[in-house]
Amino acid sequence: MKVKVKDVPPGRLLLVEPQTTIAEVARLMRVDDCDAVAVMSRGRLVGIVTEKDLVQAIADGVNPQQAKADLIMSADPATVGPDEDVAVVAVKMTRLGIRHLPVVTEDGEPVGLLSARDLLAVLEKGGA
Repeated sequence: MKVKVKDVPPGRLLLVEPQTTIAEVARLMRVDDCDAVAVMSRGRLVGIVTEKDLVQAIADGVNPQQAKADLIMSADPATVGPDEDVAVVAVKMTRLGIRHLPVVTEDGEPVGLLSARDLLAVLEKGGA
């Protein structure tokens, strides 16, 4: 039996606006213990900010109190749908060199976050 994305409990996906400061993004991620946030504009997913993006920005000397999420986000991120096979998603993550994918509905609305850690848990159980 093939495991679909909808069979894996997706992580909670926080939503922020493009003009949210990087400091606020980091604070939200820490408070909610999440690895990434979706950047939304007018109800549309326009980017994603991950822990890796935050570390890179700080290392590059970006002022987190002034710089905004849209400066460091990965624009137009790859996404997955609920009916995609997790084995295919794992290959997609590897090919793209990413560890987080927003799960979106057919309408493109983000409903969760799928991480490489989530996929590993499924693969370790022999589900995919």
